[in-house]
Amino acid sequence: MVASAEIFISTAQRFLCCGKKKRQIPHSLCLDIAVQIIAVDLGLKPAVLYDFNGACAEQIQQYVRSLQEAGELTTTLQILSINENCLVVNSIRMKEHLSGVLKKNNVLIVDVCPWKEQPCLIVMDSSTKRMVKDMLDFITDKDNKHPSVSVVTEELYDQWNLCTLFGILLGYPASYWFDQVQSVENCLTMTPLVVNKVWVCWPLCDPKLHSSCLYSFSVPEVLQAEVGTYIENWMERLRTQFGEQKVFTELSVSQETVMLPSVAL
Repeated sequence: MVASAEIFISTAQRFLCCGKKKRQIPHSLCLDIAVQIIAVDLGLKPAVLYDFNGACAEQIQQYVRSLQEAGELTTTLQILSINENCLVVNSIRMKEHLSGVLKKNNVLIVDVCPWKEQPCLIVMDSSTKRMVKDMLDFITDKDNKHPSVSVVTEELYDQWNLCTLFGILLGYPASYWFDQVQSVENCLTMTPLVVNKVWVCWPLCDPKLHSSCLYSFSVPEVLQAEVGTYIENWMERLRTQFGEQKVFTELSVSQETVMLPSVAL
């Protein structure tokens, strides 16, 4: 058991260290990274945004490829680079997810334009649908032997609202939107936000279970009555998916209401 956990630690420290001094990544962070990648591999989430350190797309590709060759991952994952943000994507799961977004409008869109008195729900507009369609066309589901790096060019994403896009790509039930032509600010300053977190444990790391945050997203408290049932249904679907795998245990959900002096999206 410990030897298997060491594979994830040694692989992360071999490929993901960055900076001039190449400082080693702490063991706990190596395991958190592994949990996220494995969750994508299992289809528990369509993608993960790699924001753990400054590793580049090529380093992430080498990390994922090494785990595949070691037999620790079963799905060929794709690395997307969008405006220097790297996502590790389960291509098959992502195409299913984006198709559902287009056909069923199954993502809540929260308008947080700065001139709003408070956030509100809106219908997905044509520009957002076009962005999702472009992303769906860009994702490849070819059965490559090794993970590929795909760079979304500025010509493609220049008019996209990346805040909204990332919320959708990461599989959140709700995503923030603002009119970026008018302003990149928002109306969330000192607005009560309900932060939802989904936690899992990884028995591979016994004797001390390693608990990691699988999902973390917020919804304005003022919309809780409107979105509560929807989010609970999203949670139930996740619990069903969770019950179909045997890697993680102890799925739990936490909620916390916060107010922040500024919210960067």
